[in-house]
Amino acid sequence: QHYYITNNLSCQIVTMSLGKEGDVTLDEEEISSFKEVWHQVAGHKDHGDAPGFLMGANGRLYKNISHDSRGDKEEKFYKMVFSEGNFSRFRDFIPTYYKTIIYQNIRYMALSDACYGFKVPCGSDIKVGSVDYNTQDSHNKQETHKTKFLGIAPNLGFRFVGANVYNAVDKSVEKLDKDWGLSFTIENAAVKTEEYFNDKKSVRRDVLPSLIRQMTGLLEYYTTQKLFWLCRSSLLVVYDGLTPEKGTVKMIDFAHHTTQENSEDNTHVDIGLKNLIDILSHIHSDRTNEWKHD
Repeated sequence: QHYYITNNLSCQIVTMSLGKEGDVTLDEEEISSFKEVWHQVAGHKDHGDAPGFLMGANGRLYKNISHDSRGDKEEKFYKMVFSEGNFSRFRDFIPTYYKTIIYQNIRYMALSDACYGFKVPCGSDIKVGSVDYNTQDSHNKQETHKTKFLGIAPNLGFRFVGANVYNAVDKSVEKLDKDWGLSFTIENAAVKTEEYFNDKKSVRRDVLPSLIRQMTGLLEYYTTQKLFWLCRSSLLVVYDGLTPEKGTVKMIDFAHHTTQENSEDNTHVDIGLKNLIDILSHIHSDRTNEWKHD
């Protein structure tokens, strides 16, 4: 999930009554900087009456984790990665975790915003992995996610959930929604992926070397580590619609990770990364139509 393009949100200091050990409250200056993030690539925008995300100052994004136990599990993962030394390499590939705060009785994780500093951020949410469940899920949940994950994802190892693309002709941002993601097939996957980089004047091949390099580094790390396994996680890919060669890749969504060494919980994130890197390499070398799934 990711959001950008903001409008002002009136904020007020309220009594802080909920929270856990280690949570912190905010000072008035930090609260006054909050903006509500309303432009969404994918996922659920709100959790009940509370925003799913708030944007703060200095490139910080506050993610609502109060909705259910999944928020607690994701927070635990971030705290583990940013406190234990054997996870230090993985920190380069995910948003930075700063702290957990309470605002209006809602718990938020303060994370770095991958879109910070981009003039026109063009973001995409790409689910990676050939399955969308793990063995810790109930039988009913596994069956439900098997049904939801039909299509090319089991073979291709990734699926676009949503994306935003800059239209350089009329200087607007266009949304590529879930239906666009569902239109992918094995045969058209490269052509459809190229649409995310097409600003109506040209294909933004200039941003691809950086994205490929970052994805390759993530792939090399993930395939050699044995600390955790990811399920239902996404790649947040962002490039600048106006600035040449500027792009970033971050892995997000860790509510369904496992630290149990179980081959059945290998959701084949590596397959999705390999295929995506291969497709981007073909697009970069202007050989999009030559890409074929092995």
